[in-house]
Amino acid sequence: MKVRVVSLDLDGTLVSRDYVDYFWLELVPKLYAERRGLSLEEAKREVQRQYDEVGPRDLRWYNPHYWFQRFGLDSGLLRWALEEAGRLVKPYRDALEFVEAARGRVQLVLSTSASRDFINLVFARVPELASAFTRVFSSVSDFSLPGKPPEFYRAVLRQLNAQPQEVAHAGDDEEADYRVPASLGIKAFLIDRSGQRGVSSLLELLEII
Repeated sequence: MKVRVVSLDLDGTLVSRDYVDYFWLELVPKLYAERRGLSLEEAKREVQRQYDEVGPRDLRWYNPHYWFQRFGLDSGLLRWALEEAGRLVKPYRDALEFVEAARGRVQLVLSTSASRDFINLVFARVPELASAFTRVFSSVSDFSLPGKPPEFYRAVLRQLNAQPQEVAHAGDDEEADYRVPASLGIKAFLIDRSGQRGVSSLLELLEII
């Protein structure tokens, strides 16, 4: 069955993780340190402890609004932090080349565990990506599912009215982007630009379409 939909992950696949790491690991602790009168290192330890306490299996883990409320930081600071992190949004060159080449040949959709806050941030900074996708699916914002479990991909298939064999998905997480969709019959590709495993460039996907 011919592939008619290509689904792509966001962070680590289309754009580098630098901006999101900066948001969670630097900006949030910095604001928490100022709020609590702590040193930056003390704040980083406490923030990380609380991240670990919640964990990625909990929907709250992905929600910046939840964390700013939990840490006693106001919404204005969240808007500032998102904009500040946005300066580090950097698309991968092969990602931009791929979406340009694939546009019109297949339906391109975004399938990510990033919240809509971060998706909107990336799209505002990289309009070439914003215009490339016909559908955007956030597991946490759209389906209230933490991470990308099988239920997420089943929901995406239903939304697209597609059979698994008609869909290819590519991402950088071996479990969430490769093993899980592959277990459902989706043509899955692991992106590893170091070349140590999977495929080293999104451009290699052009061969399947």
